[in-house]
Amino acid sequence: MRKGALLALVLCAACAAAPKAEPPPAQARLAQAEARAEALLRSGDAASAAKSYEEALRIATSLEDVDAIAANAINLSIVDQWLGRNAEARKVLAVVLDDPRRPFPPRRRLQAELRAAIIDLATGDRASATAMTASAAQRCADSCNYVATIRNVQAQIALSGGDAAEAALRAQQALESARGRQDDAEAANALRTLGRAARLRGAAAAAQPFLEQALELDRALADPRKILADLTELSHAAAEAGDAGAARGYAQRAAAVSRALADGRSVAEIEAGLRRP
Repeated sequence: MRKGALLALVLCAACAAAPKAEPPPAQARLAQAEARAEALLRSGDAASAAKSYEEALRIATSLEDVDAIAANAINLSIVDQWLGRNAEARKVLAVVLDDPRRPFPPRRRLQAELRAAIIDLATGDRASATAMTASAAQRCADSCNYVATIRNVQAQIALSGGDAAEAALRAQQALESARGRQDDAEAANALRTLGRAARLRGAAAAAQPFLEQALELDRALADPRKILADLTELSHAAAEAGDAGAARGYAQRAAAVSRALADGRSVAEIEAGLRRP
């Protein structure tokens, strides 16, 4: 067959192919709401992002899309907590945690349990945080993708109870797991907790290298909330180590990040403001 005839056959086959099917209107609205929420978060508008996640959750519920229901409930919970709405953040998780009839994927139930544990810990309910984390750990059985997260939450629970040794042990386990999976976000969380554990046992100077490593990772990830936590911890550690100048410098940088977050500036703008020559 001549080359020209072969090309004609290929083009003809392409013309005969069925056009790509468009998603149903409700499914398209769900995808649009989720994409809008993500874009708003990137721009620093958490309040509007929460509204978009609420919309996405309503649409997912109307579609009975259990994975989308869980994903948007969990995302809404995260944003609500960022906004200081801990009660609302915990309540929305009931969609996943308190409905055994819906066939939520196991990983979504595990994610919801860990999210609940984090909120419980933030609000001082250590017993519930421990129970939620234990349930998540049982689902994971040391072989899922959330080992580092579970160990980090366990470390935070130990830290909240004043057990520096247990906190350091769990954080070290989390760090090893995170590095094995190249999970920089959880590695940074583990390093921050190692720094806090060192401070708790009175070793402020030993805390600073952990916290500097956490800051480096969080800056690379452009996560302003974690950057704020790192700078705050570094300020405390420097003060406890007797370096007032360094403590003041970290505190000033932390204040700048806090103001930027309150002003709704984007991650890129905040990170640009943190750059040093």
